Amino acid sequence: MKNVIVTSKIYKDQNGILCFSYDKDILKMLSKLNFLVKPFNITNRINYKSLKTCNGLFLTGGGNIYNIEKNELNKIRDNFEKKLFRYFLKQNKPIIAICRGFQNIVNFYGIKLSKVNGHVRKMHNINIKKSKFIKYKKLKVNSYHNYMVTDLPKNYSIISKIKDGSIEIAEHNSKKILCLMFHPERTMPSQSKIMKSIKKFFK
Repeated sequence: MKNVIVTSKIYKDQNGILCFSYDKDILKMLSKLNFLVKPFNITNRINYKSLKTCNGLFLTGGGNIYNIEKNELNKIRDNFEKKLFRYFLKQNKPIIAICRGFQNIVNFYGIKLSKVNGHVRKMHNINIKKSKFIKYKKLKVNSYHNYMVTDLPKNYSIISKIKDGSIEIAEHNSKKILCLMFHPERTMPSQSKIMKSIKKFFK
């Protein structure tokens, strides 16, 4: 069984207290994959010692990054996720970035996102090119974003890109980092294929 850190959505309750909410679809998917989610909420300081036993990181989707939607909660979440990203990158442990998580990695390197239309609650076909982690040539995936990634940081490669310029899958050239612009945890025709790929990614 793999122990993984999964980032969460954040909000403030009626008393202004910071709260955390894990995506139920993510938890359901990871349970099916026999992954154990280690509770790890946003705090002012990260206890890095507690991360030593973790096998990998999921930077999840939901909402926009701070550069797109400038509010306090997005800023807190972005900064927290970037700290986790730096740690797992340095430790050379697996990282999967989903939608917003992918956008945040790109933003971490100073690359801007592009506005896109027709990518919310849609399905589309993608072709896979020379992936180390996904052993399928074609997939049919979902789409739930208003901003797309069209450029990548150094040492990342495009694995799948569609006609409007949206990079749907990217990988790091030497580390185990897999970036997905779609949501593997949500219903889509190729969901079982992606789940198998994620399972193998952590072996």
